[in-house]
Amino acid sequence: MERNLAKELALLATEVDSLAKELALARAERASEAKRRERAATEAAHLRNQLQHARERAKASERDLGRFSREAEADAHTAQAIERDLRLQLEAAQDRNAVLQHEVERIERERRVLARNQRELLGNLRHAAQEASAPESSSVATDETTLVPARPTDAGW
Repeated sequence: MERNLAKELALLATEVDSLAKELALARAERASEAKRRERAATEAAHLRNQLQHARERAKASERDLGRFSREAEADAHTAQAIERDLRLQLEAAQDRNAVLQHEVERIERERRVLARNQRELLGNLRHAAQEASAPESSSVATDETTLVPARPTDAGW
């Protein structure tokens, strides 16, 4: 019996040894798992922070995009208003140019008529001068001399 007892004790000691090793391995595995979880939790927190920052940047970008869109619409509206005003100014300037062109044409016609009248007048004057300087053979001219007093008469005032 002693042998059996020693044998059983040896078996129990081996079993305890095995269980102690298993326990040590389980504890090591558990510690390793705890470290992995801690790293995963740290990384998850880091990723959550990054996600939060990304969301904040996205919101800021959306606000900026909205502001830029509004500014672009306002600029487009302003540009359209300026273009409309410039077109009206251009149209008015073209109308003034057309009126001025008609006036230039009218004045040019008047100038031509005046030039023609001047030529006719000069021709008439030359003709009259030639007639006045030519000897009068067929008509008898009577000289009527009009006397103009050299000094005006004093009315006694």
